[in-house]
Amino acid sequence: MMFIVIWTLSLNLFAQNLTVSGTVKDAAGELLTGVTVQVQGTSTGTVTDADGRFVLQNVPSSASLEISYVGMQTVIIPVDGRTDFDIVLEEDTELLEEVVVVGYGTQTRREITGSIANVSEEHFNKGINRDASDLLQGKVAGLIITSGSGDVTRSSQIRLRGTSTLQNDQGPMIVIDGIPGGDMSTVSPSDIESISVLKDASSAAIYGSRAAGGVILITTKRGSGAKNLMQYDGYVSMDVVANKPDMMNAAQWRATNRELDNDISNYDSYTADTDWFGEMLRTGISTNHSLSLSGGGSKHNYRASYTYLDRTGIARDNYMKRHSFRFQFQQRAIDDRLRVGLTGSGNLSDMRFPFADDFILAYNMPPVFPVYNEDGSYFTGANNNYDQGNPVQNQDQNYRKASSNYFYGAGDLQFDIAEGLNVKASLYKSRFSNDYSEWQDPRNSRGQGNNGLAIRQARKWDRELMEWTANYQSNFGGNDSHKLDAIIGYSWENNIYSGQRSQATDFIVSSMGADNIQSGNSLKIGEVTSSKNAYKLISFFGRAHYSYQDRYMVTATVRRDGSSKFGQNHKWGTFPSASAAWGISQESFMKDVSWVNDLKFRVGYGVTGNQDGLQPYKSLELYSAAGTYYSNGAQLIAYKISQNANPDLKWESTAMLNIGFDFSLFNNRLSGTIEWYDKQTSDMLYTYDVSTPTYVYNEIQANVGDMSNQGIELLLNIDVVKNRRFTYTTSVNLAHNKNKVTKLSNELYSTGRIYTGDPWIRGASGVTSHVVEVGYPIGQFYMLKCTGLTEDGKYIIEDINDDGQITDDDRTYVGDSQPDLTFGWNNAFTWKNWDASIFFRGTVGNKALNNPRAAYGNNTYISGANALNDELVTTLSENSRVTSFYLEDASHIRLDNMAVGYTFNTQSIGWLEKARVYLAGQNLFVITGYKGLDPEVELFRGEATDSGAGLSPGIEPRNYMPKARSFTFGVNLTF
Repeated sequence: MMFIVIWTLSLNLFAQNLTVSGTVKDAAGELLTGVTVQVQGTSTGTVTDADGRFVLQNVPSSASLEISYVGMQTVIIPVDGRTDFDIVLEEDTELLEEVVVVGYGTQTRREITGSIANVSEEHFNKGINRDASDLLQGKVAGLIITSGSGDVTRSSQIRLRGTSTLQNDQGPMIVIDGIPGGDMSTVSPSDIESISVLKDASSAAIYGSRAAGGVILITTKRGSGAKNLMQYDGYVSMDVVANKPDMMNAAQWRATNRELDNDISNYDSYTADTDWFGEMLRTGISTNHSLSLSGGGSKHNYRASYTYLDRTGIARDNYMKRHSFRFQFQQRAIDDRLRVGLTGSGNLSDMRFPFADDFILAYNMPPVFPVYNEDGSYFTGANNNYDQGNPVQNQDQNYRKASSNYFYGAGDLQFDIAEGLNVKASLYKSRFSNDYSEWQDPRNSRGQGNNGLAIRQARKWDRELMEWTANYQSNFGGNDSHKLDAIIGYSWENNIYSGQRSQATDFIVSSMGADNIQSGNSLKIGEVTSSKNAYKLISFFGRAHYSYQDRYMVTATVRRDGSSKFGQNHKWGTFPSASAAWGISQESFMKDVSWVNDLKFRVGYGVTGNQDGLQPYKSLELYSAAGTYYSNGAQLIAYKISQNANPDLKWESTAMLNIGFDFSLFNNRLSGTIEWYDKQTSDMLYTYDVSTPTYVYNEIQANVGDMSNQGIELLLNIDVVKNRRFTYTTSVNLAHNKNKVTKLSNELYSTGRIYTGDPWIRGASGVTSHVVEVGYPIGQFYMLKCTGLTEDGKYIIEDINDDGQITDDDRTYVGDSQPDLTFGWNNAFTWKNWDASIFFRGTVGNKALNNPRAAYGNNTYISGANALNDELVTTLSENSRVTSFYLEDASHIRLDNMAVGYTFNTQSIGWLEKARVYLAGQNLFVITGYKGLDPEVELFRGEATDSGAGLSPGIEPRNYMPKARSFTFGVNLTF
């Protein structure tokens, strides 16, 4: 009897599951391919085939079908016992209802009154992506992201709407899931859902004294209570050298020396033909594996992920390995009025940095020298020569390694006090620790001068953040035509840094390495140091947004920051903003203009600040160790004042006026934005020389300078072809920025021209290449103006001051490194189950100094060193000089990214929801007239905290590390 009952029940249950089928069309009756048809709330689903048809089995009679397609409105249809469906999808006219993350909240695109660019996951760059900057490169008008090195450990350099400070330009502030002051490298690209860029001061002012460089908001993926998913994303990539210096081979080197009548008989015993750059470089192999679990229920959601990235650079001594962990959990209670969220993240990295100066050896080593002697030992015959030595030996025996750990935990509690009124409390704690070791072996050219050098360094950053916010939203009036959204908040932040460094030299045993630093026989005073600093930031902020029928919109924000970094007289700063928008297309006189879907005019003005360029304690009088003195037979440390007090030290201020038009035309087939901005930075920080004894120390940091950036930006999105079988969309962004220094001095602190930039070529040591001067942009080249070479190979240099001789006084303005135009052009295609994208980016009107040609394109030292395979080697008859002869147009267009993917039909595989494979290529080719290795050079070498970083952009350094060209095969699976 029991068996019969169970059998009968199973038949009844089975009878309730149906096989449903049907077609999906657009409003014009065209069948749609690739439409997702899913049983709502489950992982059961399929996609329509080439004829627009779908079939789903075992669908509960009580279920609903969710039908979604890019560019169309998602619909939900109850099954209700039916088995055949004829579904029509309408054009998605709700694009303007897309939710965009803004500071401390979200807004629909229709509501936005400031300048905000949003890039979602489907528009990210494909291939190898270390962090969010790689995903964004070239995608946002006015956002310049420079990757000028093949070093896999080196981060990109970012500027938004021009340079706006004289020192320590950190670029835009990074906000990760609402936590301000984050680091892009701590978030795996596979965990990122979307990125918003706050471009103008009216949208960024809510972040106050840290937002002068703009703000980048990163939103990570969250779990959904509707379905449980497991996703795997993985790829393997190959990096090859994109371009390396064209040096003379052995035959060319010998022939050139004979042509120049140089006696190189002492090299007759060397028979090698060594490509030193080729010996130092390799094919880099990288792998990435990312696994995530997400899901939830009616009262909770979660997502946990793990990503492993293993990258080997094209330099033999360069790699990075990174493990990233992340989890997010949210629980709802009390009728969903209470929401408690927890987030945890961990990032563990191991890196090896290349010695960039080893590439100088590769430039200089004669090609007739071998890498190895006949017995297999390293060739060391040139290790004592100037700028020479065996670079392969250096790579094998020396190292610069670091391991870093970054952990943070965040918790938030939200409660709906009443309808429309929500309060939220957030707590955040992070710790970043870094361990660095460096070893220069006494057996090679780098370490032999000190008989070995070992460095050990440990650093730690602790950060605590607490924020409280209250948010009120209300729709009122007839048909809810009025909308108010207001937020107030309080923020408290504490940052603590500590570090120690030790150095030793003179190692008897060459195999000791940096982990045996105590084995060094020489430890001098000042070679063991430690430091610690801290600063606090307290803030009050508020924003109110009002709209009427999506026609008239006004937003006002204010933030008041108090920072311990500032001087006694300026502990607090206020940063206000206001913006307004007019929805022109919502007016009655536009009702009959059918080809205009949306037209909005925006204007905004705001003030933001920059305190990141100001290190803690800069406003105080400080003492530091300075030598030693003897007392009672003992050698003691002496101290002196090393910094003057400045109680008036404060933040830099940036005021920006922004005017823009947003438009969507021709049934949303053409959309975009055009905007103009005027960005004025005042009270710029700089270190000025001051007189003694008026001051105890001869320098002081002060707020004096002003700078201007003005520009125009254009974004166009066009649906070129859109039908059921094939789509082609193209997107173009263009940006023009004009930068100018407008003030450097006042009545207390003054400076004339600031000479900066060090091309660092042999015979011209200490000669600068740039100038910072009122009336000129950052990146202004200032050097001798050369118009060519005489018949006997001499520079033709203009006598600017007409005194009959060529001296430093004849230096003049010869161009600048900032482009007149930057652009990005993306093309996306779909055909049946195939998808493809082609992305170009580039610049117009910028100059670059071809410094390797200046350093190695001559015959001055060719009898004992190699040279470029360049006509200058035989035509130039004098030593190289820092002149405009080597200044070239660096305009270029780069095929930066190309990808092709295929999505499989997994309808017959019940356990697999989605499977996609793809091929991607990055940095595939460059079209340019520039004769150097690559027209895109880094904004600065070293670190952003270095003195003068960013003030002399546009120099291709003579220790330049070649870039990579990448080819990637990847797979995306969803279960």
